[in-house]
Amino acid sequence: MSIEAILPNGTTQMLSYVDKFNFNWMNNYIYTFEDAPVLPKGTIIHVTAWHDNTTANKNNPDPDQWVGWGDRTVDEMAHAWVNVTYITEDDYKAWLAQKKAKGPTASREVQQ
Repeated sequence: MSIEAILPNGTTQMLSYVDKFNFNWMNNYIYTFEDAPVLPKGTIIHVTAWHDNTTANKNNPDPDQWVGWGDRTVDEMAHAWVNVTYITEDDYKAWLAQKKAKGPTASREVQQ
């Protein structure tokens, strides 16, 4: 599953990407304060999920079984629980100015 931000200027920013999910993990991915994405108004959050229901997936008990949408664990379950905090435009501008004043960092920079 991946979660990306499509910014108002058309660029994209990957927020989360897990390519080899293990059902036993059931992790929460929590950003540090410094790395939490702060996104401009008009940003679209795009979630993509994919499943390997083939015989190549050793965890698939029955590759011939049809799988559709549903709430049971044997159904397709692509849930992305995301917490969002809205801030004012003034707060966003202040955050952006502070990030620019600090210069380039190892954390993700929002392009505007």
